[in-house]
Amino acid sequence: MKKILYTISTVLTAIFLFWPIMYTVISRRITLPGNPLIQAVVGVLLFGTIAYVTFEERETEETQELTVS
Repeated sequence: MKKILYTISTVLTAIFLFWPIMYTVISRRITLPGNPLIQAVVGVLLFGTIAYVTFEERETEETQELTVS
């Protein structure tokens, strides 16, 4: 479940990263309320935080064998 949530939040973070650019194309067809810059910042912070929290690092055999001595 964490992997799916991580994938979705990563994709949404990427979308909101370019939201002000996409907003100009979308707003020609549909009028959306609000400032696109504020929407982009909130989206990146929200979904970026979710992606950061749900990220799980995979341990390989090399990292398991290394020890500090």
